[in-house]
Amino acid sequence: MTKFPFACPDGGNAFQSAAVLTAQTQLRLLSQHAAEGQDLSAVEIEQAIHDLLEPGVSVEEKAEFLLCLARKGESPREIADFAILLRDLALDPRVDLGVVGGLLMDTCGTGADNTATFNVSTAVAFVLAASDVPVAKHGNRAITSRCGSADVLEALGVNIEMPPSATRESIERLKFGFLFAPLYHKTFKALQPVRQFLARHGKRTIFNLLGPLVNPARPNVQIVGVYDPALTDLYVHVLYLMKLKRALVVHGYDGMGKTCLDELSTLGKTKISQLHSNGNVETFEMDAATLGLRGPNLKELQGGDAALNARIIRNLLSGDDDGPRRDFLLYNAAAGFVLAGKARDLADGMRKSLEILESGAALARLDAYRAFSQTVARRSRVISTK
Repeated sequence: MTKFPFACPDGGNAFQSAAVLTAQTQLRLLSQHAAEGQDLSAVEIEQAIHDLLEPGVSVEEKAEFLLCLARKGESPREIADFAILLRDLALDPRVDLGVVGGLLMDTCGTGADNTATFNVSTAVAFVLAASDVPVAKHGNRAITSRCGSADVLEALGVNIEMPPSATRESIERLKFGFLFAPLYHKTFKALQPVRQFLARHGKRTIFNLLGPLVNPARPNVQIVGVYDPALTDLYVHVLYLMKLKRALVVHGYDGMGKTCLDELSTLGKTKISQLHSNGNVETFEMDAATLGLRGPNLKELQGGDAALNARIIRNLLSGDDDGPRRDFLLYNAAAGFVLAGKARDLADGMRKSLEILESGAALARLDAYRAFSQTVARRSRVISTK
């Protein structure tokens, strides 16, 4: 087992506070429990989060705990407890499910599939919103790709740093709101050093799984793309434990059957783990060919930097692009319509998605959201100058 050396915070200062020393001792004990194969209780997870947020505990000790947990294999209960506790520390936009019709969706993935596709889940969100499916999209700037959802929205002219009250208003009025992760998760700043440390060493931990789970708007319906097909069943059970109403967890393959996308794939088959409203879970494969979709190569679905991806999305939403990227968008939007109860199956969902694109409603919803966000930005500037 590779061990990171335990390092004293503050360069070995002998006058560390008792609180820091206690946090170090507790985190070492939790690391030992995980190394011995023990699943951690909810109380132990809460203690671990407290210790991980303690600035006096060294990056190496935090990394050791996270790696011990990863080596053991995080259980669905551990992941759910981590997510719930971290989400509870975030700013809450206080979206009222009753106001938005009892359903609130998120369309986001774990990332890290390293395929450089354009931001299809962001485009999907506007197709769904244009059909009055409320979407609270939780996202960030690029971490494992060239362009994150925050980057592409900014390139589309959106003010991504709206306050929670404005985001709530946008979700209620326009059926779309973007929750920029750094704005809502102030506590995550304390975790950046250990996450960067682990990334430099090429190590994945529970934090590579948490992004879609800590949406402060608390969506009750989700489509989540994961970077590894082995994660779909694990992840859908996490969503069950977090009391979601319905969910799809997906991983797409290429035409050769190789693991590939954290989206539904038009290249080949997609592994899907589905959480039904009655609590039942099923896992199955869906082949895009059964819907008559063309089998493009991966390059035809790829994007680039934020400016290029913004152009791709506008071209798709305006109906100017009717190539493989459109099929990719329609397929993934179709899953959203099925999950929202607005389509009988994927074929019906694709027809509905195409109608929305051809009507111009999706582009109109993007433009309305951009205009709203800029109005909020101007209002904030006026207030700040008074």
